[in-house]
Amino acid sequence: MAIDEALLIAQANFGTPPVLRVYQFEPPTLSIGYFQSANKEVDFENLKIMGFDFVRRPTGGRAVLHDKELTYSITIAYPNKILEMNLLDSFHFLSKGIIRAIEIMGGNAYFSQSEDREVSSPSCFASPTFSDILMNGKKVVGSAQMRNKFGLLQHGSILYKVDIESIFKCFKLEEKQREKLIEIGKHKISSLSDELRREVGFKDIKETLKKGMEEVLGEKMVESNLTKEELEIAYDLYKNKYNTLEWNFMK
Repeated sequence: MAIDEALLIAQANFGTPPVLRVYQFEPPTLSIGYFQSANKEVDFENLKIMGFDFVRRPTGGRAVLHDKELTYSITIAYPNKILEMNLLDSFHFLSKGIIRAIEIMGGNAYFSQSEDREVSSPSCFASPTFSDILMNGKKVVGSAQMRNKFGLLQHGSILYKVDIESIFKCFKLEEKQREKLIEIGKHKISSLSDELRREVGFKDIKETLKKGMEEVLGEKMVESNLTKEELEIAYDLYKNKYNTLEWNFMK
């Protein structure tokens, strides 16, 4: 999370180009949305038992378990034509790169056409919204976007495998409610491996996501490492924000 935000700040301060970043969490990590309450919703005892970490995102939305997935982030600083779009339009425009990536892999993906108000769950993947990407009616990608004085940060999770029981063990739920949500989740949550009916991994998604984004944006992407300035900003954000109790338990 610190690196994602650092990339946006560095672009605004130093004029570096927009960035598509792909990564994984080690150990698996539960990220909650900016407006969620960690104390009310997260079962920290179960997180400890499962060996999972925890962090609050700068973006809204519901909780995501970053496990067996690719996490992506897109950072775009002002001025940029994409930032002239409203939030939903820019969100859909950038997310078309993900849909195109899934098409390249041989799948049929599309945006959810409605919000699921029947399911009340702290988990992002249990409740599809207009911003989510589905395959065969099941959610395989969950994303969120925020804007600030620097520009735009959009990040999300692309599942290549999924353990639905582990997702709902992360939350404070009555056992009957947990069992109900697990059953609902089996019909609403899936992964690229399940929907494509073949083994898909991090490397597969990384390669096709690059191609999909290049097609949608009409620009060639060049791989690079973090600069000294980006690392310094990220470390400062990690130390003074994302690794603090004040940030993670602010609500």
